[in-house]
Amino acid sequence: MASPQPPPRPHEPTLRLSSERYLRAHPGVRLLLRGFLRELLLHQPTNIPEFAAGYFSQPELPRRIQEELGGSAP
Repeated sequence: MASPQPPPRPHEPTLRLSSERYLRAHPGVRLLLRGFLRELLLHQPTNIPEFAAGYFSQPELPRRIQEELGGSAP
């Protein structure tokens, strides 16, 4: 038997809509997360925060994301 979900918070619909608008306006966020999750599942590290810090601090990451978005790096 599944446990009941907590009642929605009053600000939740506004936050959800705001978040969706932001993600649609910034497609790089999806690419960042998709790439991170792919690497996380491939490597399956025990120390996830350390792995995330290393992944997101790669100097070439902004260029790779920009290339995937179809533009040139700034």
